[in-house]
Amino acid sequence: MFAEYSLQMPRIVSQILSLWIRVRSLLWLFALCVAFCSQTIGAEIEYAGSKRCAACHPAAYRDWRTSDHYKAMSPADSETVLGDFGNVMTSFHGIESRFYTREGSYFIETLDGNGEKKEFPVSFTFGFFPLQQYLVEIGDGYMQAMNTAWDSRDRSQGGQRWIHLQPNEIISEDSPFFWTGHLQNWNSRCADCHSTNITKNFDAETFSFATTWSEINVACEACHGNGVTHIERAATRNWEQGSGLTNAPDRLRWQLLSGATTATSVGDISNRQIDMCGGCHSRRSVINKIETNLSYHDQYQLALLMEGLYFPDGQIQDEVYVLGSFLQSKMHGKGVTCTNCHNAHSGKLIANGNDLCGQCHQPLTYDRPQHHFHKPASSGAECIECHMPATTYMLVDDRRDHRFGIPEPVTNESPNACIKCHKERTNEWAVTALNQWLKRPRASDSYSVVNSLARQGDPASTRLLIDTIADSAVPPIEKATLLMHLSEFPSGIGMEASRSYLSHGDPLVRSAAVRSLRSAPPGMRWQMLKPLVDDPIKSVRYAVAVAVSDIQSEIPLNDIGVFHQVIDDYRGSLNYSIEMPSTQTEIANLALNLGNTDAAEVAYSNALLIEPNYIPALLNLADLYRALKREPEGTELLQRALAFAPESGAVNFSFGLSIIRQQKYKEALPYLKAGTEREDSQPRYGYVYAVALDSVKQTEEALVYLEKAVKRWPNQYDLLMTQVLYMEKLGKTENILVPLSALSRLAPGTPAVQQRLRQYID
Repeated sequence: MFAEYSLQMPRIVSQILSLWIRVRSLLWLFALCVAFCSQTIGAEIEYAGSKRCAACHPAAYRDWRTSDHYKAMSPADSETVLGDFGNVMTSFHGIESRFYTREGSYFIETLDGNGEKKEFPVSFTFGFFPLQQYLVEIGDGYMQAMNTAWDSRDRSQGGQRWIHLQPNEIISEDSPFFWTGHLQNWNSRCADCHSTNITKNFDAETFSFATTWSEINVACEACHGNGVTHIERAATRNWEQGSGLTNAPDRLRWQLLSGATTATSVGDISNRQIDMCGGCHSRRSVINKIETNLSYHDQYQLALLMEGLYFPDGQIQDEVYVLGSFLQSKMHGKGVTCTNCHNAHSGKLIANGNDLCGQCHQPLTYDRPQHHFHKPASSGAECIECHMPATTYMLVDDRRDHRFGIPEPVTNESPNACIKCHKERTNEWAVTALNQWLKRPRASDSYSVVNSLARQGDPASTRLLIDTIADSAVPPIEKATLLMHLSEFPSGIGMEASRSYLSHGDPLVRSAAVRSLRSAPPGMRWQMLKPLVDDPIKSVRYAVAVAVSDIQSEIPLNDIGVFHQVIDDYRGSLNYSIEMPSTQTEIANLALNLGNTDAAEVAYSNALLIEPNYIPALLNLADLYRALKREPEGTELLQRALAFAPESGAVNFSFGLSIIRQQKYKEALPYLKAGTEREDSQPRYGYVYAVALDSVKQTEEALVYLEKAVKRWPNQYDLLMTQVLYMEKLGKTENILVPLSALSRLAPGTPAVQQRLRQYID
């Protein structure tokens, strides 16, 4: 449900505490906060400003003035405000708001965080099309984005109206989507990509901001770096030491040779445009100071193609922007980059319609009914309708999928371009139509199939995962995603496969290989990962730190200095997003791994100060209180979590376990059952629920449930063996060979399985 929550869901604290806890001083946390403050407060650097670029670069400057970057954020005035502030009243979720002007300024009257009606001056506009939001200040330096926004599309398109960006949520002052909450905070969640030279200046002691910037919008120096030195060198024509800028990266040139159907490139493939553009056009977390001259993976940790963010075949699902999709494409693999399609300064496409694709794809081959199977000049004949289907975000914002995929109707939950246009049709119809057009059955996409199996938690997908990862045609981001799935099915062959990718040339793959080895035995883990503590890429070193942070007691004495170097580097990375509840939760996890329960409690509490209903912090702090024999405090946190997120399987399961610990077994059953029914459920929840049913003499019900569970989660040893045990307990062994056959394939050498096979087969 929440974008930030899906990126960094931490481990349950009990898993960490089961390793070991050794109390350490709170000094490291205090030092972390001091270090962060010293890096940010007063750190604003003087930039030249975009107006000084115009004299020498008039064409680029003119283009930029027409761009989304130029209009990313502006002071609120009569030229920039698009919404109707003519004393207009709106009512969304039972909350009335009034939009009006006074003496040339713009105001919004609405409820504040305490539920009291208050007037807020509008400081800035945020974006402009297809919607515009408005920023107001609420004290302590916090700038908030109102979630009542102006639909700036033409009236004929349904625009020129006020809309609420979360129409399907329950909105109150306690909701995380209420406009005063963390999810609507500009400083922490928006500023990096909407203004130039942002310094957040978050004070970790007072939880306040003193954010500064050089230019309010995305200006020249946001991409090219500080221009002061460049201007000085231009004045003297002294270029001996370079331009003084982050040089604009070249793009490959493409040429359609005679008789070819697709273009070939001239030049060397470069990732510099990915480095320059990717940070603000991707779903990621910040792990370093943002610098225009650094590589993407030295500044950010990219979100992989995980469930909730992307569909099984890699299509966009949640708001993931562009980079994760583009990295899946064959075009990226061949060297196509941003400015092959977009004007670097205006952001607009460099050609219209199919002419854009016709630069590299021979129109006589591809822009014909024999290829697209639609009437010429119809919408179905447009390349983007099939290869870049749009998904609508924020009610009115259509965004194109940049994986440039081939329509592939499948039986899993992935959508397909055919059905997006032919809404009255089914996937089966699309499959039949494609097969008829192509005069042959379509081959299944191996990544989509294997990824779907892995998402179901099927351990039998291990070999398929290993084989697919090894396929040279699979893009690095897909390899990395499958490596993360491989870690969910611990095995010797899986560990060896992951280990083989620690030296892969792509940092995404190396980082995922590191993360997939987090469950390896401690001593072996350190030996495997130690060579990567000096990896040249920050995101890989970050992954190493997370992977080894819980094995301090297993580190050889002669390596302990290296270990602390890794941990210190990790702490430094956390500094750059310390204002986020996810980062505070990560700080708490690190403290627990190092045995400092006091520091962990402080950091979890800090996360809840930033976002009172942040589920990972609520669950982990509750589990910490349980381990510290402070069960009532933990139960209170679980009740908060349940009231806020009743649709969460993890919350229901955790609350059910807390009731079981109170020996109220029957009262726990509804919550354990709810945990198994939610979208985020997992096999362990099903196993515990079945055992709980049996413990209150409802073995019949447990067996009925297990028959459903083994279909939802195939090849799960605990579920299958429990099904066998309950069949025996109830004397219902007529069909016992069904789960036993699955067990014989899954764990043929297990004595319990062998003994029963002999018993029931003989």
